Amino acid sequence: MEEITFNEEGIKFKYLSNWREQAKESVGPNCIKALVKVVEGKPSTITVYKNDAGDAKAVAQLEEPFNESFKSQGWNIVKSAILNLNGNPVFNIVSDAQEGDTILENNTSAIINNGKMYVFELMHFKDFPYAYNDYLSIMDSLEFVNEEEIEETEEESEE
Repeated sequence: MEEITFNEEGIKFKYLSNWREQAKESVGPNCIKALVKVVEGKPSTITVYKNDAGDAKAVAQLEEPFNESFKSQGWNIVKSAILNLNGNPVFNIVSDAQEGDTILENNTSAIINNGKMYVFELMHFKDFPYAYNDYLSIMDSLEFVNEEEIEETEEESEE
């Protein structure tokens, strides 16, 4: 299985080729990457969003609004914490909801960098945890990229 590198919108990460590309437009505004993987008829999705961080300068400022948002949408908060990822603070929230006879789990991680908030969201059925390891690998490979450097590199390659 091949590793694919995503390098756009100020971030870079790797994911496995057994994740298929979804149309970003079908997921919603501010989506910069949308992936889907189906195992035994059960879909898992990984979606990455980029938003302006607004007044939030630290991920700790995201905890209360995220918790309230998830609760208002009917999710049960399993845990939420601020973690460290490659030297960057990350707000992580895990929630779940009953979906028929199984449990749907949502793992969401939010990172602030250069005034932008990047949100990584894994949605999967709890009894099919395979996607979680892939999600962790993506998060472990995450790097922030200076967008000016990308533009300079693109201009040099065009010459």
